[in-house]
Amino acid sequence: MTDLNQTSLIRTMRPIHLMTALAMYLVGAGLARYLGARMDLSALGLGLSWLLCLLLGAFLLGDYFKISFETPVLPAKYTVPPSENQKESPQSNLRLFGALGLFSSAGVLTILMELRGGITPAVGMVLLACFSFTTLVVAPGLKLKYSGIGEFVISICLVIFPPALSFYMLYGEFHHFLSLGISPFFPLHLALILTLRLRSYPEDYRADRKTLMVRLGWVRGIFLHNLLVLSAFLLFGAAMLFGLPQRIVGPVFLTLLPAGVLIRIYSGLEHGTPVRWPLIIFLALVVFFLPVYLIAFTAWVF
Repeated sequence: MTDLNQTSLIRTMRPIHLMTALAMYLVGAGLARYLGARMDLSALGLGLSWLLCLLLGAFLLGDYFKISFETPVLPAKYTVPPSENQKESPQSNLRLFGALGLFSSAGVLTILMELRGGITPAVGMVLLACFSFTTLVVAPGLKLKYSGIGEFVISICLVIFPPALSFYMLYGEFHHFLSLGISPFFPLHLALILTLRLRSYPEDYRADRKTLMVRLGWVRGIFLHNLLVLSAFLLFGAAMLFGLPQRIVGPVFLTLLPAGVLIRIYSGLEHGTPVRWPLIIFLALVVFFLPVYLIAFTAWVF
């Protein structure tokens, strides 16, 4: 019973997606630091706390409405058995109250940021957009997740808004380094989501969940995944051409090796190659998180 509760908690928190937001938040702060912004750790802490409260609240609210914000990265064998459904009502109430508490905390943090004078027009726009997009994903009735554009909205919420928030809180205004530094991560993260969708493809297809992978079909979905990975590295190359320093962007091309292996594995699936999910998931995570780490590290160190 304890193991089931722990597994349910991990699934609710979705650590991979929280880690994505945290890592991208550090990328934005690192780019601001590289440009000479003063490191205001209290402002960074408030912004990060706000972001985590919003995302955790959205995760809980989505689970309450049976519209999960995003698929947890856990094997299906850890799903709570049907016999546990008898206790679904109390757990659902806890999710709802937890979501309301986290959203209230985000509201308090917003007031604290305003009292510190940290909400500039740019920061305010990012906060509003992040809240709006995140809550739209889990809003009952919209079913944005299964509309064909849900994957795009989720990637925007996790990859675009967090670095924009930390960057504007420190630097105060737009700089082309921000768009050049974070835009390649959008196709990389979308490719990661497609990998998760491919893993749940049989279940989604049987349940008539119109995810992007189901709408495309798994063959075209794999092709789109490979295209997204390649386009991300083209964007990294373009970022160097448009002025992002090579010492920041250059190390990400070390990821080409695992990316090539992943593309080769996916290409083999069309010819009946056995599916090795542990390896595929591992490579998909490496292909996304290694470039994030390398850019964050170089931006903070150099």
